[in-house]
Amino acid sequence: MKRVALVVQRFGGEVQGGAETYAGVLARVLKAPCEVTILTSTARDHITWARYYREGESVEDGLSVLRFHPDFETPPYFHELNRIFLGGINPERFFELSPLQKRSWQERCLRLPVSFQEELIRWQGPFSSGLFQYLRDNWPLYDAVIFFTYLYPTTYFGVDCVGDPGRVFLHPTLHDEAHAYLSIWRKYSRYNLLFSTQEEADLARRLWGEVKGRVVGYGLVDQNAGSEGSTLCHKTKHGSEKHYLLYAGRIDAAKGVNILLDYFSRYKLEHPESLLKLKLIGRASLNLQVEKSAGIELCGFVSEEEKLRLMAGALAVVLPSPYESLSIVVLEAFMMGTPVVVNGYCPVLAGHVNRSGAGFAYRNYREFVDAVETLRGNLVLRNEVGKKGRAYFLENYEWSRYKARLLEALNLV
Repeated sequence: MKRVALVVQRFGGEVQGGAETYAGVLARVLKAPCEVTILTSTARDHITWARYYREGESVEDGLSVLRFHPDFETPPYFHELNRIFLGGINPERFFELSPLQKRSWQERCLRLPVSFQEELIRWQGPFSSGLFQYLRDNWPLYDAVIFFTYLYPTTYFGVDCVGDPGRVFLHPTLHDEAHAYLSIWRKYSRYNLLFSTQEEADLARRLWGEVKGRVVGYGLVDQNAGSEGSTLCHKTKHGSEKHYLLYAGRIDAAKGVNILLDYFSRYKLEHPESLLKLKLIGRASLNLQVEKSAGIELCGFVSEEEKLRLMAGALAVVLPSPYESLSIVVLEAFMMGTPVVVNGYCPVLAGHVNRSGAGFAYRNYREFVDAVETLRGNLVLRNEVGKKGRAYFLENYEWSRYKARLLEALNLV
């Protein structure tokens, strides 16, 4: 049986994050044909990287996990380095820059000393000497070492610890953000890259030059199988009204949630007759002042089953993030036959909508309102659009199709 190591910055049942979720899915795909070990830090929080989990070996949800302490928590020094790097750029609004402005930004990044770039990434965290030493000592034991997310020290310094580049696979989860333009990432072009979408692959080639890689996508076990008989769908089959929009994920400005809240509040003021609500599920990291009269509900964490029930019953699932390399939430919405309303500045989200015909992409407030009102005013259209999303999911992201693509890409067929 082949052995695979999967390196990811944090991992655990209490960890919320797209790349971390993706890593868990990939590990579950591989654990039947391979012996899989997840190598990660003991951190739960991606802001401070404070130690949380016990260091050492454990078995979690049937997966073998080996954790190492970070050497340090993120210090004020990092934030000063990051301030110097950004040079006045607002990373949360980077998506609004024109192509000319982004080319200028790329040229600026190319002029930055490599030593400064590496210092920035090292102190961003999580930096774990123990993890790197384990890789240097034990990489020959593994037929493949798969790294998740281009941005963190666990990947940037970790790939150098593997003596055979041919065994290294990297899932960059790359998106068009300010830090993606650093020149140090170009070393990734020597490794085997696994992309979630064609848009991610195109961005990698634009930023890093010619790369070796293929689009493997993602996979979900169909939780909406059986349609009429599905327990998840059952509660939404009765009643014709869809009284809420749904957001699922981290509730913070980096995900565009502050803009979504502004848009929805303005929408409610303009349409006082509308009964539509906005429900948000996930951990809130914004200091939100939410008035109940605004029709906004913070639901906190919910179970996976409840999340899918809420998706199935929503008028639409809203994704305001300008920075995504895949968006598992969009795929879950499609699986449940629910349309999406997404940030059109994100090429990946706009690509999903364009290929599937299962939603709307907006770039400003008026386009957001038009999408919502189009769906709210025509439930038949809403259901037809939702069916297109489900067809797109079954064709591209159903579990067995993803598994076949992944095993072929890793030469593990």
